[in-house]
Amino acid sequence: MFSAMKARLLAAVLLAWAALGSFLAPAAVAQTAQRAPVVVELYTSQGCWHCARANRFLGTLAREDNVLALTFSVDYWDYLGWRDTFAEPEFAQRQRDYAATLRGRRSTPQLVLNGQRQVSAVDWDNARAAIDQVADAPRPASHPSVSVQRLRNNVVRAVVGAGSGQADVWFIAFDPGPVSINVLAGENDRRTLWHYNLVTRIDRTGAWNGTATFYERPRCSPECAVIVQAPNGGPILGAAFTSRRRR
Repeated sequence: MFSAMKARLLAAVLLAWAALGSFLAPAAVAQTAQRAPVVVELYTSQGCWHCARANRFLGTLAREDNVLALTFSVDYWDYLGWRDTFAEPEFAQRQRDYAATLRGRRSTPQLVLNGQRQVSAVDWDNARAAIDQVADAPRPASHPSVSVQRLRNNVVRAVVGAGSGQADVWFIAFDPGPVSINVLAGENDRRTLWHYNLVTRIDRTGAWNGTATFYERPRCSPECAVIVQAPNGGPILGAAFTSRRRR
């Protein structure tokens, strides 16, 4: 009788494990099938009249789960009388690299999508359609997977999977915001401008040659994005970012 009870107990345990496995399997599959985020870079300036509206559009994109939206402030509108408080020379250089690679023109407000396409951020409908097209495009099997995690002492580690090709690995520190600035001169005199996912620093941390490896960088905060990108403003092969604070 005791043996029969043990047999029934063992059968119940096996059934429970089977049920648990079937319950967990879909979640694991969904996580594996998750697409890499679309990287949307906004090039904006506090001296540009149309940029305030473009900043708000970037703010809506920043809330989307499968979009990495980043704001880069540029300085070439400073001549109008207001010095952009967040602009860095390397941000403008990054936009120049895109203009040369994509054979387009540098302008503000401008969106660059996955390093592959430039569109104006003034026309929201057209920009939205372009982002959806890039998101729906099949991802090449040669592109690596990318994941990030924050370790102790505020170190961020990025794990880049195997693939093919050559690429740069960029660590990008950004402030989710919203960050506001009161403009006191130029085209936006006496206006308050808002910035979302504002990039404060960008560093080329290493090179990727198709082999699975990892990269680390300290003080990439308050949030950190990692982008694997073909050299000289080429296509973005993969990206990941630390958790964003919901606004």
